[in-house]
Amino acid sequence: MATALELSSTDIQGLCQNYLHQHEIRDRFEIVSYKLQPTSDAPAGFLGSHFYLEVVLRLSETVEQKLRFFCKVAPEGNAARMEYLEAFGVFQKEIVVYKKVLPEVQAACTEIAPKCYYADKNLLVFENLIDQGYRMGAGRDGLFSYEQLHCCLKTLAAMHAGSIIRDQKHGPRQPLTENAYPSNSPPEHLRIVNFNQSCEVLKEFIKTMPKYQSQLDFILANFTQRMSLIFELTKPSKTRLNTLLHGDLWANNILFQYGKYGETPLQCRLVDFQLARYAPPAMDLLTVLTIPTTSQFRAAYLNELLAEYYRFMTEFFKRAGLNIDDFMTVAEFQESVEEYRIIGLIESCLFCHLVILPPASTLELTGSADGFSDFFDRKRIDICMKAFNSDQLYRDRLMDMLEDFVDHYVLQS
Repeated sequence: MATALELSSTDIQGLCQNYLHQHEIRDRFEIVSYKLQPTSDAPAGFLGSHFYLEVVLRLSETVEQKLRFFCKVAPEGNAARMEYLEAFGVFQKEIVVYKKVLPEVQAACTEIAPKCYYADKNLLVFENLIDQGYRMGAGRDGLFSYEQLHCCLKTLAAMHAGSIIRDQKHGPRQPLTENAYPSNSPPEHLRIVNFNQSCEVLKEFIKTMPKYQSQLDFILANFTQRMSLIFELTKPSKTRLNTLLHGDLWANNILFQYGKYGETPLQCRLVDFQLARYAPPAMDLLTVLTIPTTSQFRAAYLNELLAEYYRFMTEFFKRAGLNIDDFMTVAEFQESVEEYRIIGLIESCLFCHLVILPPASTLELTGSADGFSDFFDRKRIDICMKAFNSDQLYRDRLMDMLEDFVDHYVLQS
């Protein structure tokens, strides 16, 4: 298995040529040195290890230039985690997306992701967004402001519109293999085991919530079945418009660039396309408007932000000489929002019971080979329940999501 440490001088030469070509800098150069170092201040990932690659180039006798790239590598030294990643297919998918899908989508609209200079086997090398002033926009609670969401929706609309515009020029693309929620998989498939384990954790939370005690048996009997609708809804639709979706829109996968003054984001980039798929755009939209928000925020701003997304889509179509009504009318958009509203809540529960755990709990689950194995075992329930009972932020966020889901999609099913 190749890693960043095994990059050959030819590989380094090639990715530097890609960089210089994209930045319209002279092609002739000599590599003086390069080194790789782990990074702790770039976005941390559960599904990969992150490094900086620093390369010093000599452009002439008197001019040298230092380049710093961001590298994402499959984690080594943990057999259980590697088995999970291989079954999950995350690196293979992300490489396909960066090499074959995103270039055409961005050419049809605008930039939505970091530039990728190398993508092969288990390694991806990107421009370093951190050096350009990009940063993650949420604290441990994983919540975004209205301004951040508004900025994100423009980028999301660009991706969705770019995907449709690209298909108009080149014909529909073959759907990407679904790796997050594979349907018709055996019960022992790691993603099925993971899903069922997540539902068991969430049901343990529900058992502690006073408002549901009188209806607890009904809720527990129907909860997993309602959650499992995601396996069907993530498939390409036979009746609705399908576009390229990011599929993994929680706070750490959205980086914002800010101006020198103030906290209003100027633009954002989406990262980590390892769960990308083709399906109706409302799925991405409802996910990003649900995971990093509270039910109170959605009650106040959801409809307004949905309308802004549709306005952005309309503008991107106009720039390409197309009419959005020929692809998705307002009525069709509103219908799809109703259909996929449940997806945002399902994804919120599945993501957030892990990603907003207190740091000590996260380390206990994923910090060792035994810990990762416990990720699929009873200990996961114990660790999450300990956090639920002791950490106010964790409890408040999970209860808010679960109440919205149970009230609207279990008790009213």
